Amino acid sequence: MLKNRTIAVVGGGAACTAFLAAYARRLSGDVAGAAADVIVFEPGKSFGPGIAYAEDADTALLNRPYSAMSVDYGDPGQFRRWLYRQTSAGEGGDPQARRTPRSHFVSRSLFGQYLENVFGQSREDLRLLGAQVTLVPSAVVDLAVESGGAEGSDGHILTTADGERFLADEVVIAIGAIAPSDVYGLAGTAGFVAQPYPLVSSLDQVDPSAEVLVLGAGLTAIDVAVVLADAGQERRITLASRSGSIPDVRTDLGTGELPELLAGARRLLARGSVSLRSIHELVDATLRSGGTSMREALRPYTDAWSAPELMRHRLENPLPGGLAQRCVGALTPFYSELWRSLPEASRRLFLRDHYRTYNCLRNPMPVTNAHRLLGLHEEGRLGFARGITHVAAAAGGGFTATFTDGRTGHYDAVVNAVGRTNNTAAASASSLTSRLVRNGTFVSHPLGGIRVDPGTNQVRGSAGAAFPRLYVLGDLASGEHFHVSSMELVARQAAKVAAQLVPASDRLLVGAVA
Repeated sequence: MLKNRTIAVVGGGAACTAFLAAYARRLSGDVAGAAADVIVFEPGKSFGPGIAYAEDADTALLNRPYSAMSVDYGDPGQFRRWLYRQTSAGEGGDPQARRTPRSHFVSRSLFGQYLENVFGQSREDLRLLGAQVTLVPSAVVDLAVESGGAEGSDGHILTTADGERFLADEVVIAIGAIAPSDVYGLAGTAGFVAQPYPLVSSLDQVDPSAEVLVLGAGLTAIDVAVVLADAGQERRITLASRSGSIPDVRTDLGTGELPELLAGARRLLARGSVSLRSIHELVDATLRSGGTSMREALRPYTDAWSAPELMRHRLENPLPGGLAQRCVGALTPFYSELWRSLPEASRRLFLRDHYRTYNCLRNPMPVTNAHRLLGLHEEGRLGFARGITHVAAAAGGGFTATFTDGRTGHYDAVVNAVGRTNNTAAASASSLTSRLVRNGTFVSHPLGGIRVDPGTNQVRGSAGAAFPRLYVLGDLASGEHFHVSSMELVARQAAKVAAQLVPASDRLLVGAVA
């Protein structure tokens, strides 16, 4: 009896869950039933949510409405239906008694429960399709190639943190982003929180009356501020970053596709005339047809408004920001191709001068959080500071922060919320990413992440050729694809990789039978 092929998935979070669901969907039409066994490696507490969506405070919200979240973007309402099933079950299963969530934005941990459910269901689906899914609660610390895998091909040897070795024919790396950088070298200092998630446990050590400096002003920093404020009424919190820019406020829940914008993107790609200016003009034309302009949409960022000014303006006048957010979202399917069509100098210019503003529009905060932050600011409990240059442990305890205008401030605690990075040089020396860069399996991309084949997400080695049985999902592919960290884009990548791993002969057989 022939042994099944084996697929190893390194990382058991959202990307892995999307992959397992996509692989089960693909195999469900496989007449030959040639399913591969799957081994999933995850050092966390559970399989499915990962760190990003682990059990946490209810105030840590998704930044997208629940109707736009799914592990399958062929079925974008899947999470919404799951959510409704949970609420109706609480009323004895009566569909008429279903309670719609009070907000379009639900907690990240609730989405994590959905992911855990999908992971378990996908595992069962694969079992019914002939695949055994083995769960290994440990991190992979090394990956090597050995000759003599299935059908004479090379196999991969994976070594875990506890010294176990596993052999797989194909490997999918789904480890998420590189951990936040310790920018000021504060690791190990009393009062410093290096990794804020899960928020409830990491922030529990911060004294309720502490003066807290939060490094960063993005979505992670906002989550931190809300949880800190809830847990300590006497706390004074400062969000500090170099630019002072905060995420936009999600003020438009419309999901229309904006057909003229998409048609314009297709024309640019067909003509091969993609430039930053041409993309700017295309988006500006869409905004003008909707009653605003790029200038108005970007004014809070180009004119360096304060965080409270931006939030008040967006809540009072939602059109410019809301329509710009819809444009950015509508272009999602074109990101990778548009990005690769730009000259490299333009890509570098965009990352240097415009990426921060783009990211604020692409990942806006929920309206609920904007109201909460404004309330905390007006109560004198929350401040915003730009131009931070250094933070150091103070001789008498606590920390001293320095700013570009010469100011200094003293804080009792510091929370590192600078967000994720795709710079492989920032990865821990003991991490799998660093090890694979050092041994040449991974080649760092000059614009972030590693080199991959854009059509398949296969890893590209130092010679430029793709490894036919080694794939990555998520942020490690960002240099090639530009933006890859949203659930939608991760799910689309997962479906692409799953399609590669259903043998071509089986796909042909399905077509022949049909």
